[in-house]
Amino acid sequence: MPDGWKARLFTPLQLVLTLALFAEVIVLCGIALAPAIALFDWASARLPPGGLLRAAGLGAAATAGYFTFGLALLVVLPVARWVTLARGTPVGRFPYFSVGAWRWASYNALTLVLRFAFVNWIRVTPFLPLYHRLMGARIGKRVQINTGVVADQNLIEIGDDTVIGGDVTLVCHSAERGQLVTAPIRIGSRVTIGLMAVVFPGCTIGDGAIIAAGAVLSKGARVGPGEIWAGVPARRVGRHRRGAARARRSEGGAFVG
Repeated sequence: MPDGWKARLFTPLQLVLTLALFAEVIVLCGIALAPAIALFDWASARLPPGGLLRAAGLGAAATAGYFTFGLALLVVLPVARWVTLARGTPVGRFPYFSVGAWRWASYNALTLVLRFAFVNWIRVTPFLPLYHRLMGARIGKRVQINTGVVADQNLIEIGDDTVIGGDVTLVCHSAERGQLVTAPIRIGSRVTIGLMAVVFPGCTIGDGAIIAAGAVLSKGARVGPGEIWAGVPARRVGRHRRGAARARRSEGGAFVG
């Protein structure tokens, strides 16, 4: 934690910045809600003035409005990256009182909006990889993502045909002795990351590897092609021969070798 005058300012400044983020979220959600409200008003004007049909129609319109709002967030939030200059998490070490830490906070606040408002409806659908791509992630073809706990997308790379299991945590940042520390995560092709596994900053996972359910990859862990890792902290427990052989045959794979 900071000392001296920084310590005295830490909490007041944190409060001011939090309120600023609240104001930003209000504006962004208001923009995303606009088509939903328009849809509700349109339905309200065309339904009977009273009775069960109107109640059912308004209920359907409100529900449709919610999904319209969620899909609108997929566009509004990535655009906000550039408008608010929160383009992505920077790489390195940054004091809590720094521009780098502010960039990290403001950028990830955008994804928190989607996580708490709508993300569970688009898990294991093409919408979620699309959103992460728009937020700066490099994601290959046919990737399945079944988790809402993804942060620092601009520092994440995922190869083709990889499966990110239910409630997996992918984060490229950690807090260490008063500093924010960030590093990229690179995940190869045809990787399977099991239910509720955790992947910390700086991890590299080779093609065809398997990360067992509940495993915790420590910062900077390097998983070779076709390897199987499990445990807390995760360690190599075997080798998936078919996956390793396939990884060796891959041409130009970013994570082979």
